[in-house]
Amino acid sequence: MMMSKWVLGLLSMVLVTFSSVQAQSFEEGVHYEVIADDKTSKPEIVEFFSFYCVHCYRFEPIAKAIKQAHPDAFEKAHVSFISPRGDIGETMTKAFAAAQRLDAEEKISASIFDYNFNKNSMLTSKQDIRNVFIVNDISGDEFDKAMASFSIRAAASKMDRRASSLGVNATPTFIVNGKYKMLPQGFRDSDDFVADFTELAGYLVEK
Repeated sequence: MMMSKWVLGLLSMVLVTFSSVQAQSFEEGVHYEVIADDKTSKPEIVEFFSFYCVHCYRFEPIAKAIKQAHPDAFEKAHVSFISPRGDIGETMTKAFAAAQRLDAEEKISASIFDYNFNKNSMLTSKQDIRNVFIVNDISGDEFDKAMASFSIRAAASKMDRRASSLGVNATPTFIVNGKYKMLPQGFRDSDDFVADFTELAGYLVEK
């Protein structure tokens, strides 16, 4: 009995020490950057992205891993400043807001990325984007009504204002609790980038 208590005590000390080491393995300026004095009132991990950003496309498995680990905190916000032609970036941000409103975010997102970077058929007009919704079982009328609604325009504008207020000027950018910017370049030597980056998100959520 005494031996069991001793072993359990030793194990607890090891676990506490290990946890401390893990927490200290993330360094400010290397793995994350502090961009604000205050944090949000509730936990949030926001990926600012663009459907016209190939790096965002490649980061999709990482974004999904973070969402799976933190489903209540994770969200995506499209930005308009990446635009291959005219104001199509703004149109795409509204389309993303529309997809969210129509409960079709995942399938529409996957389809748009597929067109832009797998099929080499970049969507550069509102009609192109409308057709993607139609082939994903959302009628043209539904798309038109959503795109014309005040609530969708407001949601898209909010995404852009939020990105601007946080100094987002490149994609993908992951910001935690409105205070911490995650730095992918800090994991150049990682043996498992997805796991390490996801762990960083969890660490910053609790920080």
